[in-house]
Amino acid sequence: LPADAAAPALHAPELAPTPAFRPGQPRVLVVEDNPDLRHFLHDVLVDEYNVTLEEDGDDGIKAALADPPDLIVTDLMMPRCDGETFLRTLRSRPDFPNVPALVLSARADDALRERLLEELAQDYLTKPFSPQELRARVHNLVTVKRTVDILQKELQTQASDIWELTAGLVESRKSLQRSFTALQVADRRWLGLYENTAVGIALADRDGRILSANPALQHMLGYGPDDIAGVSLIAITEASERATTARNVHGLVDGELPAYHTQKRYERRGGGYLWANVSASRIPAMAEDGPMLAVIVEDITSRMEAERSLAATRAELARVSRFTAMGELVASIAHEVNQPLAAVITNSQAALRWLSLATPNLDEVAAALHRVNRDATLAGEVIARIRKFLRAGELRREGIDIARLLDELLQMLQAMLTDNGVQVRVQLPDPPPAFTADAVQLQQVILNLIVNAVDALRDTPAGARALAIIVSAEPTGGVRIAVHDSGPGIRPESEAKLFDAFFSTKPDGLGMGLAISRSIIENHGGRLWLDRTQPGGACFVFTLPDA
Repeated sequence: LPADAAAPALHAPELAPTPAFRPGQPRVLVVEDNPDLRHFLHDVLVDEYNVTLEEDGDDGIKAALADPPDLIVTDLMMPRCDGETFLRTLRSRPDFPNVPALVLSARADDALRERLLEELAQDYLTKPFSPQELRARVHNLVTVKRTVDILQKELQTQASDIWELTAGLVESRKSLQRSFTALQVADRRWLGLYENTAVGIALADRDGRILSANPALQHMLGYGPDDIAGVSLIAITEASERATTARNVHGLVDGELPAYHTQKRYERRGGGYLWANVSASRIPAMAEDGPMLAVIVEDITSRMEAERSLAATRAELARVSRFTAMGELVASIAHEVNQPLAAVITNSQAALRWLSLATPNLDEVAAALHRVNRDATLAGEVIARIRKFLRAGELRREGIDIARLLDELLQMLQAMLTDNGVQVRVQLPDPPPAFTADAVQLQQVILNLIVNAVDALRDTPAGARALAIIVSAEPTGGVRIAVHDSGPGIRPESEAKLFDAFFSTKPDGLGMGLAISRSIIENHGGRLWLDRTQPGGACFVFTLPDA
């Protein structure tokens, strides 16, 4: 299979006649500058998809904007406009739909792959690869995309009808004397949709107790029509979200909130959880009736489980890739360092032999020691060169909005925090301290500290799992950030090795997270340490200068 660097053939092989456009078949846009590989991709995919071929990113942008496909398959290294620029241009256009992208590259670069998967692409395939693997990945991405399109279209249609009919019902109640006939029509339409829609619908009182619920919601929560009335939506909310739910319900009833939308978990009757998108609005008081709440619940449990499964698979692939890369690095270091070290051993043994003679030959000893010094210096230079390479990443400093950065990070980790029952408290001064840093690297450090804290809290009782992120200004300028958990803390015997590479307190840990985090902070001119002065759990603190 051709790689990125392969030279194009002098005479590109002729493509088989392209089938006519087949309505209903998914459309795949392939952007690849190498003719041989472009034809190979066409031949692998053409039986199942309508395939469009382009030679570089500029042509790919024009084709995608003219007729958005179901999937983009793009090479990374291309003339004129590379694959990353091509995808970033499309993602920056608000009118371009959310089309998944599969990146092909001969570069086994973990940092590049992780950055592209976080920002631009849904999958990353390293060359060489088999036709079967390509078909499987394309099939998965196209299937997910088309399924999401169908669900979104159906949900938008149903949600639009529900809100329209709810508004019609509320307005009809206000104008009952003016148009009783119109109210009867609206009631019949509402009842038909209420009984038959797949979306859960409930009316609740000012305390969040269900007054009535449609069959869909009954099925979601595991209740029957005779026992769902009186069930408290606050009480069946997952424990970590109950206080927030109570505030939202009371805010709606008191008119402080017009409506709210959230993602949360409900406890099912008989065990288990329902993951749901929840929308709630206030129905004003009518005559003797007080205000009520209209609640719409969309079941997203299957989607969340699929996302978790995908995240677990990606994490495992990343872990395997890290071990592979680490093995290659160790082999490279061993190869470069073994030669001068072997020479050091040989010359030192020769010096010992010259010294052990009845009449030591000091000239030979001195010559051997000079060679030992030369080879030891060479080994040191190899190590220094490798360390310089590992720290060579240029910082992209920019002003950091720490409140926004933490908010985005905690939203990204919401599912993990909720699953583990971890309550997070963020403490920020007003105004937040001003400083500059590489935003991506800073987020990586905080992410690593939060994930380590959550792992440490797994054996802590459910109600006592707490995590505090405390931001303060340094007296000399810059920022101080502490991540403090309520877990069992760090054992004294582990503290000395805590920041060493390959040392981990986790059974399956790689032992690089804290070592990399400390390198990032020190590269910024800051410091990262374990603060033993804080009571309870473990408290990791780092400081960054303001420039």
